Amino acid sequence: MRIAALDVGSNSFHLIVAEVETGGRIRVLDRAKEMVRLGDSTLHKGVIAPEVFRRGLDALRALRRIADRHKVDALVAVATSAVREAQNGGEFVRAARDEAGIDIRVIRGDEEARLIYLGARGSLDLGKRRVALFDLGGGSLEIVLADAQELYFTASLKLGVIRLAESCPCSDPPSPRERSHLAERVRAVLDPAISRLRAMGFDDVAFTSGTASALAGLLRSDGGGGKSTIALPDLAALEQRLGTMTIAGRGRLSGLDARRTDTIYAGAVVFRTALELCGANQATLCETALREGIVADYVASNRPGILLVEEFPDLRRRSVMELARRCQFREDHGSHVARLALSIFNQTRRLHRLAEGDAELLEYAALLHDIGFYISPHRHHRHSAYLIKSHAMTGFSRSEVEIIALTARHHRKAEPRRGRGVMKSLSKTDGDRVRVLAAILRIADALDRTHARLVRAVRCSISSRAIEIRVDADGDPELELWAARRKGDLFEALAGRKLRFAVDGIKESEEPAAAAELPAAPVPLRVVRSWSRADHSDAAKRNKSSCSNVPLAASARIV
Repeated sequence: MRIAALDVGSNSFHLIVAEVETGGRIRVLDRAKEMVRLGDSTLHKGVIAPEVFRRGLDALRALRRIADRHKVDALVAVATSAVREAQNGGEFVRAARDEAGIDIRVIRGDEEARLIYLGARGSLDLGKRRVALFDLGGGSLEIVLADAQELYFTASLKLGVIRLAESCPCSDPPSPRERSHLAERVRAVLDPAISRLRAMGFDDVAFTSGTASALAGLLRSDGGGGKSTIALPDLAALEQRLGTMTIAGRGRLSGLDARRTDTIYAGAVVFRTALELCGANQATLCETALREGIVADYVASNRPGILLVEEFPDLRRRSVMELARRCQFREDHGSHVARLALSIFNQTRRLHRLAEGDAELLEYAALLHDIGFYISPHRHHRHSAYLIKSHAMTGFSRSEVEIIALTARHHRKAEPRRGRGVMKSLSKTDGDRVRVLAAILRIADALDRTHARLVRAVRCSISSRAIEIRVDADGDPELELWAARRKGDLFEALAGRKLRFAVDGIKESEEPAAAAELPAAPVPLRVVRSWSRADHSDAAKRNKSSCSNVPLAASARIV
């Protein structure tokens, strides 16, 4: 299964496309980023400006196209502080849905921290060690205390780099007084949260975010810091250097995105202060964060659906099986009835003249015909139709869902009548299709009346006056054939022919216990039993007083 995760952040929009492999392993196939800076003026004024609004929608459309190229099965998008705090954030969410086809879920700071933890946990070697994790975005700083098994503490602080740049404006370059004021502001906000971290205890510190990666890249360019660590002395020296540079001068630094030049200094102040307050000499750079956490959370919450994708790649069949298993259907019975129904459909095609697509709808109706038992055995056929109509049958048109539902509805009890009752909503053509499909399903369901799958296969012979259905059985199918005779009226009426049933032979599943004492038969015997609706009618008249409600014994002859 392929999942796209979209992080609609205050600074950047990040997309990853991941493949969920067997066993739950997540493999990232593609990454994309749009530096939208949705928080520009939004975090300070509380409104997404028109030009920023439009820039955000353009970025969403571009990222949606990337996801579509990968043919993802699900796209999960979340928005953080900029959309969360904007007065017109709801309008942006609606526009994203209407114009880009992306449903965005706006999350709170604690949920954002939880998802960051899920994403970081996949790349940090935690074991039994506790980590203090800092994720710095454009609008907020998320703090997480956790180990590999448990999340102990989260905090969301309004210390994002865009927010700081707007709330603590500086000269270009910043004056010493402005730099001191910014550092004091950051320390005052961070100190209470980190004091709680220190009281609870931790072993390591980790940084994650685009700002952290950008700082690590600058340190590597200067020959300081390791590939996956940020040392406090190196970070403090870089902060001092950035604080004395103009924005244009920062733009000339190797490897620094020009759109981060006005916020990178604030990011250095936040991370350096966090390390000092934690009493740590270095931090591990974590490459995974919120977007990877979105994927991990989706996998954990939708594991049954993901397994269905692997088992049933076809979207329509997967939708049917999802509903069937959610309703705890008898898969052996449903699958067997579907196989018998398709066999009858294909062998009587010259009579009903329905298309191949109708065979697919018949199969799905057969799989779902008994799901109404999930609600109640009483009138379960009606409950089945209700569940089918209520389920999001992905990949089906509305008329196809109606045909499947009504075919399942009429697998028992009243026959479907054109233009009456629940059939009123159908066109004449669709009504005729339902009548044929229901007629076949009624017989197929009857041929597994005991749910023992005694009838292995059916063979249909069509003459000008009759249709003979001959069955191969693994045991005595007397009850199945009695039920099929009772439910064959509709098929007879539509075909204009009498319906007869015959058993070619019975394969006994067990040898008799006293088989050794039976006399040996010099010649193998073949038992042929035959029934017709006419036989049933005559016998019923003769036995009306004593056994009118009991299945009739078959006449037998030995050849």
